[in-house]
Amino acid sequence: MPHRASDPLLLFRAGDHRLALPAREVREVLPLLPIARPPTLPRPLAGFVDVRGETLPVLAPALLFDTGATLGTLDLFAHLIRPRGDAAVTPCLLVDRVEDMVAPEPEAIRPVDPEASHNGAILAELTLDDGPAHLLSLARLLSEAERDRLAALATHADARAAEWADG
Repeated sequence: MPHRASDPLLLFRAGDHRLALPAREVREVLPLLPIARPPTLPRPLAGFVDVRGETLPVLAPALLFDTGATLGTLDLFAHLIRPRGDAAVTPCLLVDRVEDMVAPEPEAIRPVDPEASHNGAILAELTLDDGPAHLLSLARLLSEAERDRLAALATHADARAAEWADG
């Protein structure tokens, strides 16, 4: 669904990027939880978290957008953004900090060429009073092949968590 200028946006930072998501696509913002990282995960996949008994994949957008970036040490301001919908298709996002909710004026939103970002995941540039941000498309964040691989990894992580819980 395209963004409507009147819709509020959740503003956050991931590495060197200032990004925004339509608030209607966000289920919840969580504090940083322990992230289990089994070996051999793809680089942008930070690992898995347990949220109220549900094993959820965690994607680090900073690693997805910047091939040279590293996860580094996370501080107390880090958050997990849990999108609405199927976690195996749309994982939680590990972000450095959630900043604010904004509702930019229509003239503050400029579409971006889909070829200018990974999978065309950046939809628009936002001109805000305190600096620019980019509107992110969760649907375009991962390719179909990446979503299929994520679903398989999530199923495996869930089975592993269930084995330990039954023990």
